[in-house]
Parts: sequence; structure tokens; C-alpha cells
Amino acid sequence: MEKIYAFLDESGEYGFKDSVLEQKHLFIVAAVVVKESDIAMIEDTLQGISEKDFSGSEIKSSNIGGKHKRRVRILGKVLPLPFNILCFVVDKRAIFSEHGVRRNKKYFYEFLNNLVYKELRSAYPMLGIVTDEVGDSDFTREFSKYVQSHRKPITLFDQEDFDVVNSKNSRLVQLADLMAGTISYIYEEKKNKTVPQDINYLRMIEKKLLRVKFFPKSYDDSLFEHTEGDDNYCREIAQVAYRRAEQFIQENQDSTDGNIQRQVFTLNYLLFRFKYNSFRRYISTKELMNALQRANYGSMSEQAFRSKVIGSLRDRGVIISSSPKGYKLPSSEKEIIDYFQHVNTVVLPMVHRLALCNEFLRLGSSDNIDYLRKNGFNGLRVIVDAIRQNEHTS
Repeated sequence: MEKIYAFLDESGEYGFKDSVLEQKHLFIVAAVVVKESDIAMIEDTLQGISEKDFSGSEIKSSNIGGKHKRRVRILGKVLPLPFNILCFVVDKRAIFSEHGVRRNKKYFYEFLNNLVYKELRSAYPMLGIVTDEVGDSDFTREFSKYVQSHRKPITLFDQEDFDVVNSKNSRLVQLADLMAGTISYIYEEKKNKTVPQDINYLRMIEKKLLRVKFFPKSYDDSLFEHTEGDDNYCREIAQVAYRRAEQFIQENQDSTDGNIQRQVFTLNYLLFRFKYNSFRRYISTKELMNALQRANYGSMSEQAFRSKVIGSLRDRGVIISSSPKGYKLPSSEKEIIDYFQHVNTVVLPMVHRLALCNEFLRLGSSDNIDYLRKNGFNGLRVIVDAIRQNEHTS
């Protein structure tokens, strides 16, 4: 298994005074995740971008600021590179006043450090973590202390390295800074209002996002707000699908079973798209399998993915609709019908062929052997009998 490196940087600052929250109500940590074998190539490419677009200086979000056309141009150059993003977003406004992380800066960073480190550590058994050593970064300084005091392998085969570097010497840490800053223009309300309507940063980076983890976690009613009478939306279906997905994730996110980890990752991927109306589209099997492989869950056949990931999720009561276009969490009656129709077109022809096979075997045997009854295929026999009865009565 190849070693994975996570390069971290943050956007935002500690502080819960109204004046601070009015300007920056979010604290964002972005982890740029890359394979060890890709690091040299990415660094070389970023060096070229630095020389051409930043006069050789650091690739930093603050060096771009609100120049959105320039940011789009830079993103167009870096997004084709082989990396992914884990993102952690803390909404400081939503933390109630008596919560320890609000009353004490140390607790705030300790909580955030645990959130980030636990997510990275559980996902990658062979992991290298690299952060910026900049002196005025409270998060980086506290994260370094936290990792050093909490490092321990989950299994005997785990490997972990931790390094603190000067961001001036690490283009990948600079890339993490760029992505954290860009993500702030997606979720930070005041900054998002400055983004021109023809620029959609989330759409640009969505395929790079392995996961966006929010704190505090809340049941967001805005997920289920649509125009009254919209034929492509059913609030009840959307709510049930959302709740079933969230429940499975909460119950299984700490599992060490490889297949369950794949299920949780896939469901998080589908759930993230579900949360944004403009992305409530079907996700192809190929895209989901590629995302799993990029996240270091290894390769698997399409049949194994359908059985061990999607099938197993459905066995646990997670509602996933499917069509020839792929999979998604449903939010409309049409998408439920898509799933039922998909099953109908697959299952009924198979049962019909099975019934024909069994019928001809009975006709061709001297003992009129009915294999559906002889070998204990009670479930199949009931289905075949029901179909035959329906054919005779319809």
C-alpha cells in the first residue's frame, strides 16, 4: 500500500466576539491529500505556476484575494493535478455560548485537532502529515503539539510521519492554503457575496472534495426547501433518505472493517452531493469507484462495488436510487421510480427466464421434477407463482 501525505493549512481565526464573527464566522482547515509517488511532479508543476503567476513567491490565497478571475485562472492550472481535499468547517456562530470550545482557545484548538487528526488517521494507515511552521499560526502550533502527544498506531502495520515545514519551502502546503482560502469563498457568507454569479467555486472543485466535515453537525432544514409544487422534489422522500444515510454514517464511521469503511466513504460522497441542490444528480459508478481508489481504499471490480458497497448499504436500509446514469440519494418520487424501474427491468426478465427453464425441465423429465420446489428455493417459487397468477388475472 502506497503512503499518503496530507498537507494542511487553515483559513480563519479563533474568536467569538461579534466583531470577529461578523467578518469571519468560519474556521476552515483544508488537507490536500496526495500519493507519495506524485509529490515530486506536483511540486515541480506548482513551482512553474509560482514563477509564472506569483513572480516566484508563495502560492497563497491572500495573494489573490478578491480577484476572482485570477483565482479561477490559477485553479484551472492546479485542479488537473492528482490530489484530493479533506475539508473541516467550524461555524463558530452555531457553537452555543457555554460550550468549552467557545470559552477557551486551548479547548477550541484541541477539539479541532482531534477532529482533523482522527479523520486522517482513520482513513490512511500509511500517513505522512505536513503543516506550516509559521509562528503566528495558533492552529498549526497547537496541532503539532497534539499530534506529537497522541500519535499511536491503530494496527501493527500502521506507519505515520509528522513534519512541520516553512510554507515558503513547500508548494503543497501553499496549495493547501490556496484551497482553504478558496473554500472560504464558498461557505463564508460575507466573502461568498463578493463572488460573481458566473463563478461557482464549489462546482469547480467538487470532484476534488473527498469530504467536507461540518461542526456543529445539525439537521439543516434548508436542505429540504424547494418551490412548492415542484414535480422533481418530494420533501418526505428527501428527509427519509437523508436520515437513513446520516444514521448509517454515525453508527459505522469508526468501523475498522474495510468494506464498511468503503460504504461510509461512498455514502459520505453521495451525501455531500445531496446537500447541494445544484449537484443532486446521479453519480456514475466509475466516478464513485475512482473516488474510492483516490482515497486509498484500493481497486475493486464493478461487480464487487455493486455488491459489497451499494448492495450492502441497501441491505442496511440506506435508500439509494439508481438508474443507467449511476447512483444518488433520492429527493423525488421520480428517482424512487427510477430505482424501482431499474430493479423491474433486471429482476423480472431473470425470473421469467428461470420460470421458463424450470417449466421445460419439468416437461422434459419423466418424473416432472419441479426444481423450484425440490431444492428449497421457496422465495423464488413464491415470486414465480405470484407472477404467473398476475399474468392470468391481468
